[in-house]
Amino acid sequence: MPSRRLFLHIGLQKTGTSYLQSIMWRNQDLLGELGLDLVPPSKRETFNLMLNVRNRYRPEFDPPAVATALARLPGQLAAASRPAALLSEESLAPADDRQIRDLLAACADRDVHLVVTLRDLGRQIPSAWQQTLQAGQSMPYGQYLRRLRRDEGVPFAKLWSSKDVSAILERWSGQVPAERIHLVTVPPQGSPQGALLERYCRVLGVDPGRLDRDVERSNESVGRVQAELLRRVNARLAPEFRTRDVYGDVGKRYLAVRVLGPQRGEKLRVPREHEEWCRDVSQTYVDAIVKGGYPVEGDVLDLIPSSSSFADEPRVNHREVADSAVAALATMLTDDMTSVRARRERRRSRDRRGLAGLRRMSSGWFGLRKLR
Repeated sequence: MPSRRLFLHIGLQKTGTSYLQSIMWRNQDLLGELGLDLVPPSKRETFNLMLNVRNRYRPEFDPPAVATALARLPGQLAAASRPAALLSEESLAPADDRQIRDLLAACADRDVHLVVTLRDLGRQIPSAWQQTLQAGQSMPYGQYLRRLRRDEGVPFAKLWSSKDVSAILERWSGQVPAERIHLVTVPPQGSPQGALLERYCRVLGVDPGRLDRDVERSNESVGRVQAELLRRVNARLAPEFRTRDVYGDVGKRYLAVRVLGPQRGEKLRVPREHEEWCRDVSQTYVDAIVKGGYPVEGDVLDLIPSSSSFADEPRVNHREVADSAVAALATMLTDDMTSVRARRERRRSRDRRGLAGLRRMSSGWFGLRKLR
């Protein structure tokens, strides 16, 4: 009978997972002292594992290590000597039955406890749409919402893969007992900072007060105008520049996060015309959780969207997008000019050092001449 626990945190996406993972990786050594290993031992290897489990390995740009990531997991778990381990990757939630079986088989020497972070649809939907943009896509927000409503309840519908709480819990509970599936709800807007981390740590059995929380929010949403600008830029890019290996560093981490994020644009909300539907879907999730008897850290009613998540938003106009684009170009030019200036200063510094060296050599040569 397995005695050591593995906390398998599968997401969902846009539920604070990047924030939680950043804190866990920052505190990896301390967590070891507290009896918790992070497995696999790096963020990159964890992502590779997810690609392997979900059959998303692309040999044309992924490293060969991806193809064997799942096969290495049992050895990594065996090498983890602490009483518990944590594996956190938010893109595991949509795994199908076979993929779940394969992953759990690799964890057979552990007492697996599933951890699922959940957020109300009123806040998750706008963030999830922006996530598609930060993956290089260009579907307009209105079209995204219409397709969501059209595909509601359709098995494995792409836009619902990390939102359909009932379907995700049904798949995973077929192979993990309900009493070992821990649900952590994202606290309502306006809750004390760190409330989500405290709920998460209670499941893991870790004192959150011991953790260094000074991490950058690297996966923050951008404003509604900035999101529309990013969408239009993506629509102009050739398909070969919107693949995961290319777009991630330039489109997401540079343009979206570093350039558009600091503009602090007005928050994107769900149009009020979808409020009743959004609440109805959310209530079905609450009912499924209560019926399933899953342990909940937080309050299951946190999943019912508040009225502040909805608005009669004005349509984004061309002037707003143009203003955002000008500000973005100024930021990008500043970044490039700063790099040019730094390179010039490094060259000048090398030249000064080289000239000083020549002078020392010349001084030494003339000194020898005088001695002669």
